[in-house]
Amino acid sequence: MCFIQAVHLLGEVLSDLLVASNPASVAAFSELGFSPTDAGPAVDNVYDYLANSQYIFTIMLVVIFMFGFLLYRGEYLPAVRLTGTIFFAVGLIGQLLFAGRSGDGSALDSEVTFLLYVGLDALLLLGFISLFFGKSAQWVKEHADSK
Repeated sequence: MCFIQAVHLLGEVLSDLLVASNPASVAAFSELGFSPTDAGPAVDNVYDYLANSQYIFTIMLVVIFMFGFLLYRGEYLPAVRLTGTIFFAVGLIGQLLFAGRSGDGSALDSEVTFLLYVGLDALLLLGFISLFFGKSAQWVKEHADSK
């Protein structure tokens, strides 16, 4: 699931990069009513949003990929389960708290994308929580000092 989420974020980063690289696309975003700030749908605001979005999603992509890689290799499992649980809990809470802000009613508003993000984060959070219980916790305990 970590790798699936990382690929999903990679698609988001590349999409923002392609939009930002074409001035006509940024102008179209602005014309469609995309307003990332209260200042309105100005082209400069769209550029700022795309740059910030690329930066944040790239960091998230790397962190989630590393969680998946470390779990796959079975290394640093106690630290990965704790850090991953906190990371995805904060992410899920943030998405649910700010869910109303994302839906601006413009042509670019997508409930499906929001549900995909929330669903994948919820599944990942449940997966990391499951590492604290049952056979998963035993697996973590057996590999606690792996390096």
